[in-house]
Amino acid sequence: LATVMSTSSSSMLSPAMDNRRRRSCCLPNRVVALLFVACDTTSTITSPLLLPRHVAALSASSPPSSSKTYNYFAFGSNMCSETMTELRKLSPLASTAAVLPRHELRFNVPGMPLVEPSWASVEPVVTSAASRKGEHDTRKDDGEDSSDIAEESGSSVVHGVLYKLTEEDFASVCQSEGVPLGYTLHRCRPIPYKGNGKDAGRLALSDPERNRGVSAYTLRAARKEYRTQPKANDRPPSQSYLNVLVRGAKEFGLDDDYVDILEGIPAGRTVLGNGTAERMLDVAVATNLRQSKRR
Repeated sequence: LATVMSTSSSSMLSPAMDNRRRRSCCLPNRVVALLFVACDTTSTITSPLLLPRHVAALSASSPPSSSKTYNYFAFGSNMCSETMTELRKLSPLASTAAVLPRHELRFNVPGMPLVEPSWASVEPVVTSAASRKGEHDTRKDDGEDSSDIAEESGSSVVHGVLYKLTEEDFASVCQSEGVPLGYTLHRCRPIPYKGNGKDAGRLALSDPERNRGVSAYTLRAARKEYRTQPKANDRPPSQSYLNVLVRGAKEFGLDDDYVDILEGIPAGRTVLGNGTAERMLDVAVATNLRQSKRR
């Protein structure tokens, strides 16, 4: 299995591959899942990365040769591979489409009003069964696995991109996303699938051999009041930010009905055009391209 991981993650799922190669990759769904299952054992409850206060120190002190890897489920602008490689200067070891059951996409992390009004997060869906027991979504705080949230909420899903990252790159993601002030780490079990732009995610959810998913980390709103507020109180994001989400979703072939949902999200009001997120990404890509040509 280690040999399969080493070969496949570098040659088939490398972030450096162009979009045409990514779409034409014929890696079977079960092999895709195995690539990420193999690093479950490194993402244990004893990892210091589960504690946000250690993230900055870890990034500065970890040796470059660290062999730990972490599964990270991206649902927002990080779904776009250029955000990871060109803007954040990271080198994912592997990447694939994935779907996270029993969660919903939210825009409950405040941004800069009239520029980038809000940022995306994912929140566990609290079921009527949990409510009857007097439980709340805050019972699933930093580092806790949310896979045992009641099955009856299975219709609530978030599609995204599952990345396999080195310890250093995972720490960089946490820092760039503002953990622990803006976001908090959240354990989850996304189900990897080979995106076809149609229904591969839905098929993966219905596959009993794979619907337990793989252990991973994602990000949810850090402040309790944002996590528990009604969805109607979320702040609409900029059109520019939504464009980056759709860009990443199409790149990885997420299910067409989910792309339709993303494209149908109403944009918030901005004063600088449609926002700045997509422009910043395009500038980073163009700058890196010019620099590479000079070399």
